[in-house]
Amino acid sequence: MLGELDEGDLEGVSIYQFRQTILLLLIGELYGLNTFKKILSSVDITSKNCYKVWGKFSYQDLYDLISQGFVEQLKERLNELCQLGESSWSRAEVTIIIDETIFKTWLNCRFDDDKYAVYYGKYFSGQTHKSEYGFRFSLTGVSVNDEFYPLFFTPIKKESKCEQEAVSKIKKVENIFLQCAKNQHFKIPSISFSVDGGYNKEDLIIACDELSLKVNFICVPRKNNIVRIGSFEGSLSQYIEQEFLVKEKETNSNQPFYIRVRGFYKSKNREVVFLFFRLNKSNKVSVIYSTNLSIKAKTMRRRWFHRTKIENYFRILKDTLKIQQSTADSTDKFFKKVMLFSIKAVFIKKFENYCRKHYKAFKNLTFWKLREKIIYSQCDLSIIFDQLERCAFCRLSTIQRAKYQYFRTIGKSPI
Repeated sequence: MLGELDEGDLEGVSIYQFRQTILLLLIGELYGLNTFKKILSSVDITSKNCYKVWGKFSYQDLYDLISQGFVEQLKERLNELCQLGESSWSRAEVTIIIDETIFKTWLNCRFDDDKYAVYYGKYFSGQTHKSEYGFRFSLTGVSVNDEFYPLFFTPIKKESKCEQEAVSKIKKVENIFLQCAKNQHFKIPSISFSVDGGYNKEDLIIACDELSLKVNFICVPRKNNIVRIGSFEGSLSQYIEQEFLVKEKETNSNQPFYIRVRGFYKSKNREVVFLFFRLNKSNKVSVIYSTNLSIKAKTMRRRWFHRTKIENYFRILKDTLKIQQSTADSTDKFFKKVMLFSIKAVFIKKFENYCRKHYKAFKNLTFWKLREKIIYSQCDLSIIFDQLERCAFCRLSTIQRAKYQYFRTIGKSPI
């Protein structure tokens, strides 16, 4: 999961020990032990060397290492697709997704915290529909079939705009695709790029147009934007009232009603394809558009819905892992927590999928329910002891004594 990194890239730090320490934290999450302190206390070990290992890594070190691991995972999947051919690529519905989120937290300004004034601020949250104090992060990822691959999870400066980060990252993602295609002697037919209304910016559309790959830009327009569709000219909300709702009433079909139509998008000064539809019999009519004039309605809607995967990823960070309740006394420490939690979120999703695939009784269980079964079944902590030995941040004799005492207490042999 952490990919490959030469030890020379981080002088004086054991990458192996770091990986094993991360794995210890992931295993601890299964038992509801989400910190070093809780993991070590559960087996009655007081060593604090794990904090020294963690402290050797700066936020930038963690970002580089974890992002590289995420990229390697995606490359492995893309290489498989390139080997299978164009039809398999099409069925995989490869879609780039970019979105941002606000992590609500409270920090006091410190004189030695030079990042505080640059990143910490008051931002409008689409989740709570009000302004919140905290940090704004942008996540760039790729959806392939049912899997979501997060790639670059970066904090956004207060004065920066969301599309600036998106323009930068979509070029990096394109390089990943081109490298895999070149290695497998494969020509990528097209990819989709799905974003919400916050990224409905001309600079981002132009950046997609300038890529060497064919990119289907799919976005949510503002309903007060002016369009020209056939003889109609007015706002999208007016089109919904005058055209969509009228035609919807006239249809007798039991199939979900939608309208796919070409139109001139005035604020973008270009012709696009609009798709009007309802979400699960909602009272609200949704509209999305694409710069690909030949894209089919079914394809357009499916690719746009891939955005739900990045929303689910944010939900794991906030609701399952409770990242906003995690304490930190500096900007850099909070950023390090974000990187740790980002890999925990991937681990949680993979664990859920594994259990659902291999155990029918767990098919509909969330991570919370799966963890409850582990905790309430009183599964022994032998896996934690094994991992502590691999981490090697405390003496083997200390681990052996703790292991002996633990198994003696629960009435089992450690052998």
